Amino acid sequence: MSIGREGALSLAGDSFFKRDVYVQEAPDGVALASDLSLLPDNPARDGYDTAALAHSMTYYGHRPPKRHTIYRAVRRLGVGESATVRSGKLEIRCAPFQPVMCEEYPDSALDRYAGAFLDYIAAAGSPEGNFVLLSSGWDSSSILAALVRVFGPEKITAVIGRMLYSERSGNCNRFEIERARAIAEFYGVKLHMVDLDYVHPEPEWMHSVRETFRAHNIQSITGLNHARLLHGAAQVGPGLPVFAGETSDGAHNLGFSQYVTIFHPTQGFREYSDKMACYLFGPTFLRELLAGRHEDDAVYRFFRDRNPDALFDDPAPDGPARLRQMLVSFFLRNGRMPLWSGRNVRMLTRNGVDIYTTRMAAEYFQGVESTPAEAIYSWYLHLYNSFHWQGSTVSTVQKMADLFGMRSHNPYWAAGIQDFLRAMPESWGRGLDLNPTKYPLKRMMREKFGHPMDLHAGPHSYTYDVDPTFNHSLEILHHSGLTGYAKKILARKPYHQVLSREMFDIPYLDGVVDKYLGGEEQRGTALNDLVSVFLLCQSGWYA
Repeated sequence: MSIGREGALSLAGDSFFKRDVYVQEAPDGVALASDLSLLPDNPARDGYDTAALAHSMTYYGHRPPKRHTIYRAVRRLGVGESATVRSGKLEIRCAPFQPVMCEEYPDSALDRYAGAFLDYIAAAGSPEGNFVLLSSGWDSSSILAALVRVFGPEKITAVIGRMLYSERSGNCNRFEIERARAIAEFYGVKLHMVDLDYVHPEPEWMHSVRETFRAHNIQSITGLNHARLLHGAAQVGPGLPVFAGETSDGAHNLGFSQYVTIFHPTQGFREYSDKMACYLFGPTFLRELLAGRHEDDAVYRFFRDRNPDALFDDPAPDGPARLRQMLVSFFLRNGRMPLWSGRNVRMLTRNGVDIYTTRMAAEYFQGVESTPAEAIYSWYLHLYNSFHWQGSTVSTVQKMADLFGMRSHNPYWAAGIQDFLRAMPESWGRGLDLNPTKYPLKRMMREKFGHPMDLHAGPHSYTYDVDPTFNHSLEILHHSGLTGYAKKILARKPYHQVLSREMFDIPYLDGVVDKYLGGEEQRGTALNDLVSVFLLCQSGWYA
């Protein structure tokens, strides 16, 4: 932020605009704020943005895209934007996005990747001490290995949450806790355990972070867990840096690297099924779609056959429109398959789907129409900054760190790593090759850090790794100590205040809520929609 000689105020963010700037205009001037609660006028003065609410309710991340809030009177500055306020008037400029083509990387390119990673760790870390949120997966384990390399094990504390979601399920992340203990022991670092206890929840804890959630349109159980973890770290080492790897899944493999695409006893097949899903959004399949040959693709047919009841849109009549369809499928749909139809979104009306899709595509996808297939990865990584990475399951690390006086850092959101990954070729673990998911990361762990790869054998993280019927949301809403709290919040159906009947199928949502209040266990789409309604009402809104 700067103030010119003529009194003009100028403000811009970094290339990813990780921070939030809320903008509210009025006849007598312009207000810029770091959260909604600091604005001079009621954010809801002009009503609610129905398209932003549609996104928050139907897309994983439960938050409007970067330039939006759920309020018509307030917007946020977006990626690539800068604002100038002069004589009470606002001017917003946006630098056009410049996509980059994939390159064929030689094996030696790993040195550039590892060098950028270690450089960031050295610059962001502290010789006084550092925390890493250790899930025991590859992302947090790589951060731990780098921190130990740079600062030594005595300056590192790993933090992990013990998930206690219901009496009947017990500790539902015991696999990652067991692995985290082994990893911490290998690197010689302390492991600090924080209970994420929803069996005996503390209502005052929920209320203590609710205002922060409301002030940022945040709504997620993950955010509540991040609050617990960051609060736990702050009690042990106030003010120290905290490292997390939340953006790594998307940056490396477009989010398809959690071993959950297809549940199967063989871990190797589960990983390859992730790669198959990633392939469907890569340049090879995109060329097939542009040429109209996509339905002949064996991988695409395989996944469509696994979803016999799902609806798929017809491909658009020309190549530029099909490129936009790919971004719609990726960022505006809950099915995560090319041409997945918005008609699968049960809670939205047909008109609501059309309004939501048209508005968001026009706002965020302009310019993709002339993009070569080989540049599509750079579009995904660019747009992740406006969608999932600023959502309620990623941005809450930074928001909760701020709340508790800590400093959060994400090495996989660093410019050097992002530059490397946006041009990384399909053959580096993103397509149907035999390289693993997160290929450069795993090579770095083995070749640069000497990490014992066998530590990651066995079930990945949660109970659903061995029991596919297990569901975190089911345990919390139906079988935890939060069940009564959730039913009390939903009993009067407060969501009627903000969800319009033009966009949302209110009778359907009322039916889902009524069944829940009556004790009927929800599953599948109904459970997911119930979670969305609960999270919206739990965080609340300005009225």
